[in-house]
Amino acid sequence: HDISYTSIAHLRYLHSRGFIVCIATGRSAFATSQIIYKLDLDYSYSSASSDRNISSDSSSNSINGFPLVCTNGAKGLCIEKNLDANHDNVNDNTATTNPITDGRQRSTQLFHNPVPLELTIKTLALAKSIGCVTNYYLNHDVYAQPTLDWHYEAIQRYANLTGVKFTYCKDDYSTAIQKGLSSKLLILCKTEDIDSVYSQVSKELGDVAKVIRGSPPFFVEILHKDVCKGNGLEKMCDTLGVDLGECISFGDGHNDIEFIQMSGLGIAMKNAVDSLKGVADDITEYSNNDDGVVRMLQQLEKSGKLHFQK
Repeated sequence: HDISYTSIAHLRYLHSRGFIVCIATGRSAFATSQIIYKLDLDYSYSSASSDRNISSDSSSNSINGFPLVCTNGAKGLCIEKNLDANHDNVNDNTATTNPITDGRQRSTQLFHNPVPLELTIKTLALAKSIGCVTNYYLNHDVYAQPTLDWHYEAIQRYANLTGVKFTYCKDDYSTAIQKGLSSKLLILCKTEDIDSVYSQVSKELGDVAKVIRGSPPFFVEILHKDVCKGNGLEKMCDTLGVDLGECISFGDGHNDIEFIQMSGLGIAMKNAVDSLKGVADDITEYSNNDDGVVRMLQQLEKSGKLHFQK
């Protein structure tokens, strides 16, 4: 995914007038950091403290950087531009390094609700039994143990889609598990098998996990049973001191349902799945690829439905 200069310009305009721009995504911080870097929004004025140990029950109700809800609501981060890093001669469109890993950005964890160990072990065993490979998310790293040719092809497809880098392992993920619990688990499968894999995973794990059918349809995600984008947004709002009813949210996938339902104004994109359109308050006239979000925000402002700080 990328963001157009039209969208960047309008989001900067709204931010300058007091709007808080937040990204809520199924992807990791690593896979989102380039968009945040391009937006280059200044949140430094919003915090009265330089304390970087922020939690969702913090009394300061402010953060020092860009608010990011990632891995489908499992983790909330504050992404700051590192002013001590070298930002000269960096072309956003051609940079081959990642802003987080090369030091141009730094992140502070606000909350984290990872996949429990027992569920992790069950998921890895289930994926192995049906011949699939699993992505294990640990901080900015993704671990995988491919054993078949199509596993490598699926991993490459996912890497091309998200920009993440993989670390291959041969120890049934034991080293990764020892380092920490995964924010989410993602079972890669063949596109033609998505329905059967989703059905089997839901049947086996649905009572103890949040199971999401991926889009594009070649993976299934497993999260802590209480995790979803909507709950992640609620935690971020608690941190920011913002009423959830004041949020305008946009989404297009199955993982956006609670997110859209819990927001004050939940809007489905023109290209959204039908299940999301069915619960949304409104639907954009334009798709993601046609700046649908900012076009809708412009319409809302024109109709007087956006309330700016005085």
